[in-house]
Amino acid sequence: MTHSDMAAHGRLELGLAGGGALRWAAVDLTGVLREARDRRDLGPVSTAALGRCMAGAALLLRLSTKTPTRLVLEVRGDGPLRQVLAESDDEGNLRGLVGEARVDVPHRPDGKLNVGGAVGKGFLRVIREHGSGGSYNSQVELVTGEIGDDLAHYLEQSEQTASAVMLGVLARPDGVAAAGGMIVEVLPGASDEAISSLQENIARVRGVSHLLDEGGLPNVLETVLSGFDRQVKEVLPLRYRCRCSRERLLRHLILLSAEDRDYLREEDGGIGADCVFCGEHYRFTPDELQSPLP
Repeated sequence: MTHSDMAAHGRLELGLAGGGALRWAAVDLTGVLREARDRRDLGPVSTAALGRCMAGAALLLRLSTKTPTRLVLEVRGDGPLRQVLAESDDEGNLRGLVGEARVDVPHRPDGKLNVGGAVGKGFLRVIREHGSGGSYNSQVELVTGEIGDDLAHYLEQSEQTASAVMLGVLARPDGVAAAGGMIVEVLPGASDEAISSLQENIARVRGVSHLLDEGGLPNVLETVLSGFDRQVKEVLPLRYRCRCSRERLLRHLILLSAEDRDYLREEDGGIGADCVFCGEHYRFTPDELQSPLP
């Protein structure tokens, strides 16, 4: 079994609430993030940033009017983390990367991990790819760098959608306790009472990751959508799965200039390379590097 066959499972649910006044999607990707964290040996801040970004990518993909075959959510800033990127596809596969695996920044005044300080100022970009080969790319400036706030800003500016966005990762000394999120869209025609009730429910939420830790997705839905009827329209299993392969990486190496390949060569003439997403190590012999493109 290759690393690409290993599955760390998560779950995403999509539905309506309040008689069609609200559309929502909620995701639990605790197992997915644990796999990503362990593979790249991520520190707490980098893990939190990646988990929020992966949750956002999974939710955005399912909430898209026309579901893309792949969605990329990228956050770039001038802080020490530099970059956070997550990919989600229509088969429930997720992967992601961060610019720095271990970032050390002071905690926020409230004692929480300072993801915004690690990200800094910059932009959030969303790329949607469709099976026909077309793609749609849009971006906004970061508001706080905390990713959840920035995603809500993106939905308002680029999608003209009023949405509540909750993304969170609950870290423990031994790893990830819970990770996931929820987006609730206010649909046209929603009453002021429905909007007010939703705002009151959200104001009582200590954090979506705490809700997941205490009772999984059912607890998230019961808390955020308390007082609303709700319908589940879709349930999608999620897994951590990288798209890297020996063949794909070899093609990249062969296309490098001879000078660049010489720089990478080891004493025996071969080249070792790691996937920037999952950390899988590949090693190529001198003969492979001289072969025609596969």
